[in-house]
Amino acid sequence: MVDHSPVPDSLPGRRPTGPAPRPMRATQRVLVAALVGLPLCIAHAQHNWPAFRNDGSGTITVDRAPTRWSPGNNIAWQVSIPGYGQSAPVVWGESVFVTSCDGPWQEHGYVHAFDLRTGRKRWTTEVPASTKIENYFRNSRAAPTCVVDDKRVVSFFPGGDVTAMDHAGRTVWSVSLFAHHPGAENDRGTSSSLAQTDDLVFVLVDHNGPSYLLALHKTDGRLAWKAERGERGASWSSPVTATLAGQPVVIVSSAGSVAAYTCDAGERLWEIDGLEGNRIPSASVVGDSIFVGSTRPAHGSYDRDQVAAANCRIDVVRADGEIAARTRWGARRVDSYYSTPLVFGGYVYYVNKSGVLYCCDAETGRQVFVERIGDPCWASAIGVTTADGAQRAYFVMKNGETLILRPGDTFDPVARNQLWDEEQLLAAAASAREKRAANQVPPEQAPPKEGPEQVLAAMPEPALHRVFSYGDPTVYATAIVDRRLLIRTGQYLVCVQEESDPAKRRQPVP
Repeated sequence: MVDHSPVPDSLPGRRPTGPAPRPMRATQRVLVAALVGLPLCIAHAQHNWPAFRNDGSGTITVDRAPTRWSPGNNIAWQVSIPGYGQSAPVVWGESVFVTSCDGPWQEHGYVHAFDLRTGRKRWTTEVPASTKIENYFRNSRAAPTCVVDDKRVVSFFPGGDVTAMDHAGRTVWSVSLFAHHPGAENDRGTSSSLAQTDDLVFVLVDHNGPSYLLALHKTDGRLAWKAERGERGASWSSPVTATLAGQPVVIVSSAGSVAAYTCDAGERLWEIDGLEGNRIPSASVVGDSIFVGSTRPAHGSYDRDQVAAANCRIDVVRADGEIAARTRWGARRVDSYYSTPLVFGGYVYYVNKSGVLYCCDAETGRQVFVERIGDPCWASAIGVTTADGAQRAYFVMKNGETLILRPGDTFDPVARNQLWDEEQLLAAAASAREKRAANQVPPEQAPPKEGPEQVLAAMPEPALHRVFSYGDPTVYATAIVDRRLLIRTGQYLVCVQEESDPAKRRQPVP
């Protein structure tokens, strides 16, 4: 189904008239030459953001990026996204692509395209789910991020459906992955985002069963190869494509290890195991180094020091024609929760579950500073270098507040900006409650909960939201392209663009 009907461009409770819509020094260092380059398996211009965390580094160079905004200032546009989703936006040219789902069993998956300049919806195409997944607020809901290139956008939904569309929203091919390979057996569902090269798209399924990484041809969805990974346990991190020591590879940091597979054939080149807690954050790849994020598990026992040490740097080298990987350092007292660590300006930044920011030296792993920034970051941070050489790190927290830092030996904030005000927050929360109620699976049909989930299932939903901080609105993901910051919540997509002319900052958006 391709739907070209308009999408409401405001949050619930917003007034239809008035100002522009409201949505919700230290010496700077640079990494050594080995960490400056960002070689990729796929090339793209700076005005594109083609995959989760752009190219796996979470960094981008642009002419300019916004640094100041508020609910009434520098909000270029915002749109309501039908259903609910947790995936990041991807951008190609003048189009922004994002996914969502709807229905008690997430039976309706959607890929949406919006105009980057105006926010107007270009099209919506439905992807019917081939596998039922309960639409439960603690489950993955349209969490995997798409990949996009100059010909097509490829999506992946928790029900196992991988679908390629052209830029007009026409379906080119669709594969029901779980009809041919094991589905995700875990307590949250599939959340891993896609990765890509020019010719292939990569899907990771690590779960409580036979786990695997596979590659599909972009042209027709045919299986190119499948790498069996054995029994892994639940994991939700995403693969990354890069070129390390001259070899194009897929890097997988997941379920206790980091491994490299050749892009063309899926041959495993090396694997480092013994890592604890790398089940949610993905790897950051910069130059010939991999920076791993790990967090303590929600349930069960863990060793705090081992989890901290799993937040580590791995260097990849080629010697005598052989490629080898070695752990260069492991951090101390560091925890990286949902968001992937950001490597930028000579530093590595981690944010934990309590909203504490850790900054470590990228060369040595030495802790530089620790600062409580407020809320945790479910969206991964972004490092931005502008045309004038300025560097800024963007931490968009789940409560809609963005902290912008200058990289340096001290905590050096540039700005703090809030995305929504109290009225908008309350209205969005009410809208989310209504959607959850409409999508609730009848109790007699709901899958039985096991282990800790069995205890939690007996708790009232409002109490669960307070305990686990799952209240809406929640910022799940971000992207930056030239002069624009895109912020995605479960129900909305917001574009921040700083006007150079102060007189235009409060003009209504057409």
